[in-house]
Amino acid sequence: MSKLARGPWRRIILLGFVLAWSGPLLADASGSMSPAQPYHLGQGLYFPQQALRVGGYADLQFHGLDDQRNALVIEDLSLFLSKDMGARWKMFGEVELGDAVTATRRQLTTRYANVDLERFYAEYRVSNGITLRVGKFLTPVGQWNLIHADPLVWSVSRPLTTTAAFARHSTGAMLYGTVNLQNHDLDYWLFADDSQAIGFARSHDLAYGAYGASSPLRNDFAHALGGQFLYHMIDDRLSVGASAVRYALRDPRQQYRLIGIDFAWTGRRVEFSGEALQRKADNPALPDEVGGFLQAVVPLPRSLYLVGRYERYRSSIQPGAVYIRNIGLNYRPVRGLFLKLERLDGSRNEALDPSGWFFSVGAIF
Repeated sequence: MSKLARGPWRRIILLGFVLAWSGPLLADASGSMSPAQPYHLGQGLYFPQQALRVGGYADLQFHGLDDQRNALVIEDLSLFLSKDMGARWKMFGEVELGDAVTATRRQLTTRYANVDLERFYAEYRVSNGITLRVGKFLTPVGQWNLIHADPLVWSVSRPLTTTAAFARHSTGAMLYGTVNLQNHDLDYWLFADDSQAIGFARSHDLAYGAYGASSPLRNDFAHALGGQFLYHMIDDRLSVGASAVRYALRDPRQQYRLIGIDFAWTGRRVEFSGEALQRKADNPALPDEVGGFLQAVVPLPRSLYLVGRYERYRSSIQPGAVYIRNIGLNYRPVRGLFLKLERLDGSRNEALDPSGWFFSVGAIF
C-alpha cells in the first residue's frame, strides 16, 4: 500500500480530504445530503447542493500468456471524487485498488493488491484560458496517458511507448488551458514536478508494466519540468501534439531529456492514432529509449469495433528493438460498458510485453 510522506505534507493532504469531502457528507443540520440527480451509467452520481460528483471505474481482465499460467484479475477498482468550491476552485481525488484479486488454476490470492492515491489536486481557474492545478496529476506526455482509465482506451494492453520512458504521474504544479490560434484550438499543459520533496503517494506503475513483463524498473520522478501542446484542426477531426520534458528519476538516479509527438485522426470509416518518443540520458554511455506505435480503429455493425496496432520500441535495458502486433475487438453495448478481446504477438518481446490472449470487461460508473 502506498504510504503518505511523513511530516507536514501528510497533515496537509489529510486536512484537504477532510475539508473537501467530509463537510458535504455531513452537510446540513439533519446530517443528510441533498438528493442526487438521476443516475446514468458512465456519468457518476451528482449531488447538486454540495457540488459533489462521485464516480469511478472497474476493470476485470483475463490474461492468457503463451507458455504461462492463465490468470483472471480484478485489475482496477477506482473511485473518483470531484467537488466544485465556488466559481473558480475545484478539488479532485482518485483512489484506486489495483490487482485486487488474482485467480489462477492453483490459487486465489490478494497478495498483489495495492492501493494508490492516483490523483489528488486542487484547481483554480485564473481565466477562460488558464487554470492552475496543484497536487498529484497525470503527466502530460502524449494523448494515451491523459485518457488514463482502462475502459476508455481501445485495447486491453498498453503500448510500451506510453509506459517505458517517463513517470505516468507527477506531483507539483501545472498550468493548462485552451487558446485560439488561427481559428483553431490549441491545448497546452506546462508543469513542474518535485516529487522528491513533496511526493506524498508513490504510484505502483512499472516502467514495463505489461502483464508478465519481467523487468522491475520504475520511472518515478525525482523532479521534472516540461509540457505538451495539442493543436486541433479540420473541425476537430485531426489533432497533432508535441511533448518535451527534462527530468531526473529516483532510481536509477539519472538525468534525461524526452521529446515526443502524437496525433489522432477520425474519419467516417476509420480512426488513426499514434505516438512516438525519444529519451536521451545525460550520461552518453546509457542507451536511448526510442519507439512509436500506429493504431487503427474500424467501426463495425452493432457497436463493435476492430482494433489493430503495430509498435516498434528500442529499450535501454536490452539490445535490439521490440516489435509488437495487436489485433482485437472492442464491444460497447451501452454507454459506460466495454468488452475487449485481443491477441498480442511480437518478436523479442518476451521480457517487456509477452505474447498472449487478453480479454477484459470494464465499466465507468
